[in-house]
Amino acid sequence: MYKNNTKNCKFIEAELGEYNYCDFLTEENAKKAKRFIETLEEYESTPLVSLDALASRFGVQKVYVKDESKRMGLNAFKGVGVLYGVARLICDRFDLDIEKIGFNDLMAPELNSKIQELVFIAATDGNHGKGLSWILSKLGCKCHIYMPKNSTEARVKAIENYGATVTVTDGNYDDTLRIVIEKAAENDWIHVQDQAWEGYTKVTNLISEGYTIIADEALGQMQEDGSEKPTHIILQAGAGSFAFGILGYFANVFKESKPYMVLAEPENADCYYQSVTNGEYTVVTGELETIMAGLSVGEANFVAWETLRTIVEGYASCSDSISARGMRILSSPIGDDTRIISGESGALGFGLLSMLCQSNDYEDIKNQMKIDENSVVLLISTEGDTDPKVYEDVIWNGGYGTEI
Repeated sequence: MYKNNTKNCKFIEAELGEYNYCDFLTEENAKKAKRFIETLEEYESTPLVSLDALASRFGVQKVYVKDESKRMGLNAFKGVGVLYGVARLICDRFDLDIEKIGFNDLMAPELNSKIQELVFIAATDGNHGKGLSWILSKLGCKCHIYMPKNSTEARVKAIENYGATVTVTDGNYDDTLRIVIEKAAENDWIHVQDQAWEGYTKVTNLISEGYTIIADEALGQMQEDGSEKPTHIILQAGAGSFAFGILGYFANVFKESKPYMVLAEPENADCYYQSVTNGEYTVVTGELETIMAGLSVGEANFVAWETLRTIVEGYASCSDSISARGMRILSSPIGDDTRIISGESGALGFGLLSMLCQSNDYEDIKNQMKIDENSVVLLISTEGDTDPKVYEDVIWNGGYGTEI
């Protein structure tokens, strides 16, 4: 097992055992999910940006960034997974076949009047709650969202704008989730959570299955651009349900020739890094303070963990300054590269790649990962400026560290 601690980052490379290919995160299921999502008026593939000038500066063949700030007007990726998860739940409740209906079928008056009787609840750091409240506002359902303390006003308002009732708690994300579990049981509300625990896996797995749409889009776009597949994928992780869907898809498609995979986390909420370091599932407690609100989770999705531990080679525990660096570089393109507005939780993977390719302190990690002139790196910017005040502070004022 390879370990390396550098300034602002701890990295560990795990030895993989037998791959645990998750049988529902497949190319076939991704295309089935996409067929349903395509029936929604707002759907279109998000851009896959090839940063060619930056790739040349980084000394790699290609740097691709999937820009999820363009996802269905939500400025973030979560709407894809939660839309598919909610649609599947409704289909199960009313004995419908997701493969034979479109979104408009859920709006048919007789069926929709029954759907509107349903009440939903979730915990969120921001993007999940916004995605859920958005789709439920379209369906006409009531929605209760609980958020952890220190949630910013901008994130609260973004959810309330879709008609949800928002409660900010006195606890961190994991404490807030426990409150939601109790509220859902007390009121018989439908709990839609992108997190899994013992006895609660179905909904979360459906959401992860919805995220395979993003992976399927990205692979098709790469191949249209002339790249057969990524050699490396660096993704950010909170609970890990998103990474589960994306990396599970690529592992299923490419099997033993899959890309080298890395999970990056905030140093104060690095439950995957700690789990690999300790050799067992590990919960991170405390305030979980980080600029990366969407990744401030101390308990990994345990279903995701069981698969990711068999397909992910590298785990990075990163300071906020790495994410801030990624935000600034993406906002200031060089050459003919496209500008990408990437928020705090969206830019972590890219920030880490920039450090690997530009800082001597990270050279050993870069070599261990075999990043070189032949590398084709895929990253996903999962959000835009979902908190405009924080984004401005980072980009204009040099907030959260500027050092390499």
